[in-house]
Amino acid sequence: MPPVPPVPPMPSVSPAPVLIEQQIDFASAGFLCAILIIASGTGITYMVTGRALQPVTDLSKEIEEIDENNLYRQVQVPPPKDEVASLSVSFNRMIHKLEKSFLAYKHFSANAAHELKTPLAAMLARIEVVQLSDPPILEEYTEALEDMRSNVERLNSIVNDLLQMNSNMNGFRRVIFGANELFETIISEFFLEIQRKHIHIEVHLEDVMLYGEKNLLHQAFSNILHNAIKYNKENGSIRITAVHHSDTTCITFADTGIGIPEDQIDKIFDPFYCVDKSRSRELGGNGLGLSIVKAVIDKHDGSIQVQSEAGVATTFVIQLPNSQSIL
Repeated sequence: MPPVPPVPPMPSVSPAPVLIEQQIDFASAGFLCAILIIASGTGITYMVTGRALQPVTDLSKEIEEIDENNLYRQVQVPPPKDEVASLSVSFNRMIHKLEKSFLAYKHFSANAAHELKTPLAAMLARIEVVQLSDPPILEEYTEALEDMRSNVERLNSIVNDLLQMNSNMNGFRRVIFGANELFETIISEFFLEIQRKHIHIEVHLEDVMLYGEKNLLHQAFSNILHNAIKYNKENGSIRITAVHHSDTTCITFADTGIGIPEDQIDKIFDPFYCVDKSRSRELGGNGLGLSIVKAVIDKHDGSIQVQSEAGVATTFVIQLPNSQSIL
């Protein structure tokens, strides 16, 4: 058998240049696709996020345009009932409260300036009248001094009441004390005025205990009783009652005074508001007493209501929380 000739070895073949080029093209295409996908995703995300946040952006722009000069302006509420709409409604409510506070402050400042200016103008006019006399006689000096003394007392009363509206509110400390003791002290302070007008005071307190800042409640109840005496009729009467309930204590002041017109009851707690300004000034009132009462009752988380009939009677009903309802 003849020998088989050896098979020559296969020559090594290097990768074809075409295959390498195809691999490079595939990698480049994949890289470009990844970049396109990332760019498209980023763009879509930006568009979706921008559209979703557009109401917030619009709301921010509207808020920036609101200042102390246009607090009446309200922001637009988006149609969808989402979180942005809820935020817009809450912001409008806050702006409305701020507007009321600013208007109340402006109204208070204007009334305070007017009340302070009136006695000052009267004093200045009186001084000028005396100066016109050549020479002034003793009676003119005496009348001028008496008139200025009266106006200074009025100014002093206004300033003291303004200070009381803000003083003692910071040092607020509630304690439990007897209503009998408090009202005995208050009534004794007005004993001469009560006797002068022959007013009958009827007190029914039922050994009620009150819970609050004693000095502030003393001031508030004194103001109510003072008004009940000052605007009462000769031989009139005042009835003070206190009743303890489960959560509150009800204190009532009922008098037979001149009453308050129905359309003015809501205004009597406004600073410097007087139902009859001429009569109030004649009796020494400045329209701050009931404002102080309202501030004190609000500070105690209580409530005050007024029932009145002009020319017949007035009743103040105060509800104060008990210690158990607060603790």
